[in-house]
Amino acid sequence: MFSYPETYAVVLKETGKPIGCIGLKTGNATDLTEHDDECELGYWLGVPYWGQGLMTEAAKEMVRHAFEDCGMMKVWVGYYDGNNRSKRVQEKCGFKYQWTTDNVDVPLMHETRKGHVSSLTKDEWMIL
Repeated sequence: MFSYPETYAVVLKETGKPIGCIGLKTGNATDLTEHDDECELGYWLGVPYWGQGLMTEAAKEMVRHAFEDCGMMKVWVGYYDGNNRSKRVQEKCGFKYQWTTDNVDVPLMHETRKGHVSSLTKDEWMIL
């Protein structure tokens, strides 16, 4: 995950301890984008840190970075069925549901899952 450009460690402010990662995927690194000024937000957080608002804080900053620093006009994001915490992070950041796909291949897990996709445009973000 850290090999992609625009991928960062999520760390605890108090200690600097890495607890997850977050990044923006563009071009061939994602199959969600339709244009060069679009990207996909991806993130992972260690289980002991769930439910503390840490990923919501990181995701909001990454969305800001996408729009203000990287010149993106749309950010896409997804979560797998049943991952309600990830869904909630996306809702808190203002993402709007777009579609659901059955049988999404998850190669690292050697399985398929149902995936839900949402997006947020720069115009939508500016009025949040």
